[in-house]
Amino acid sequence: MTIEGLLLVNKPAGLTSHDVVQVIRRKIGERRVGHTGTLDPMAQGLLLLLLGQATKRQQEFQTHDKVYEAVLQLGTQTDTGDATGRPVRSAGVPPFGAAQAQAMLALLPGPMVLTPPAYSAVKVHGRPAYWWARRQQPVTLNPRTITIFDAALLGCTPQTITFRVHCSAGTYLRTIAESLARQLGTVGHLSALTRLRVGQWTLEEARPWPWVVEADSRQLAEAVRPLCAC
Repeated sequence: MTIEGLLLVNKPAGLTSHDVVQVIRRKIGERRVGHTGTLDPMAQGLLLLLLGQATKRQQEFQTHDKVYEAVLQLGTQTDTGDATGRPVRSAGVPPFGAAQAQAMLALLPGPMVLTPPAYSAVKVHGRPAYWWARRQQPVTLNPRTITIFDAALLGCTPQTITFRVHCSAGTYLRTIAESLARQLGTVGHLSALTRLRVGQWTLEEARPWPWVVEADSRQLAEAVRPLCAC
């Protein structure tokens, strides 16, 4: 049975995007399975998978805009910029309120130059940047211009800021989170991240991971969307 098209999966935290791809490959017996944009292991949410001949359109799908919900944990900086990393610096958190947090977020929309974090999937000399970082071999990552279309405050506590961002492809929320912490006069890292939307596809449409684990090849095939219908 030939399976070809688009599969929407709700990736849980703790799995890599490649882990998800491997599970689908084994279940359907098809090597041509690829994702259209890496979700970090600590992140959860919408992961778009292309199957069969559809993998030829991978580059096209990687250009779609995205919406994320993120939680910035203030007071501790990690080497990866997220909760999976090793703490490298601590600092006190000055008092702030929702109005100040919202004012910072209101300054984000627009184009900006952003340098990918050392622990990212950007390829350098044929390997992802995180491969070099884990081996204590620093590499130079080129800045890129990205666009923030919208940013909104969802909530805050004395130690955290929860916010939603609509952004272009290539945006690293870890870098955005660290920048927000610096503006408050402290340090921070991304403690949670959920991808809510990629282009026109939303998390609500995605298959839950427990369903994917239990599904057989026929059920997975029925869940795949033909690209002509996207």
